[in-house]
Amino acid sequence: RKLRFSELKNEFSYMSDRMLTLQLKALEQDGLIKRTVYAEVPPRVEYELTEMALELGPILTQLSEWGGKQRRLVQE
Repeated sequence: RKLRFSELKNEFSYMSDRMLTLQLKALEQDGLIKRTVYAEVPPRVEYELTEMALELGPILTQLSEWGGKQRRLVQE
């Protein structure tokens, strides 16, 4: 779904505004998010995942599961 900067900031409250901005720019340059600016006052900007990013979803899920498994093995 489309999210505004303030919504992303709430999701990633541990990040500074500057770091979130830098990460969003990098993700946009890598083609993983699409940034849409609306000609309104005040300006409205929305971010959404691209098809390429959505294709990464299952891969990231597998990596997360693998990492969890490895963490449990190390703790034993």
